[in-house]
Amino acid sequence: MVHLRFTHKGSDGLPKPNANAHFAMTLKSKEYATYLWKEIYNNICTSTPLRPWPNPNTGKIPSQYAFNSRSLRSLTILHNEWYVLNKETKKFIKIVPLNINELLSPIGLAHWVMGDGFWSNHDKTIFICTDNFTLAEVDLLIQVLKDKFNLLATKTHRIKANKVICWRIRISRKSDNLSKINFYS
Repeated sequence: MVHLRFTHKGSDGLPKPNANAHFAMTLKSKEYATYLWKEIYNNICTSTPLRPWPNPNTGKIPSQYAFNSRSLRSLTILHNEWYVLNKETKKFIKIVPLNINELLSPIGLAHWVMGDGFWSNHDKTIFICTDNFTLAEVDLLIQVLKDKFNLLATKTHRIKANKVICWRIRISRKSDNLSKINFYS
């Protein structure tokens, strides 16, 4: 999971000045998270190494590893594309940009699946966790996967503990094109 955030707020509750990226991966993904921190994002990350979350000193068992980037203007620009401010709560809501077809590259798809996806042994397929996106946004993502990568995908619903229905993308096992995508283009 990756999200962009502002760590400093003004007296009006609004963010300032620049966003940073927070990366969190499951314990099983420690090697991938380490690779991202050391090899991919090392130029923009803080020097704080990968750390377990929650902190073991709290007495809770860690479930993730996390690291952060520095606060950067370029991340603020990305934040403006991917988030809208809820003026009532003064919290940002992650959205899918309408130009996602232009933004999603093969390597982006690979990192999306690695960061927010999982393999289901039961279904013998890949799921992408899109729990916080609207149904319309999930439909848009499914259409982009079909149009851009010729992948067969459907949506499945999941009911969270708080009874809220959320949506996930299921890439069909009949979608043999996934192995044919040139992720290095």
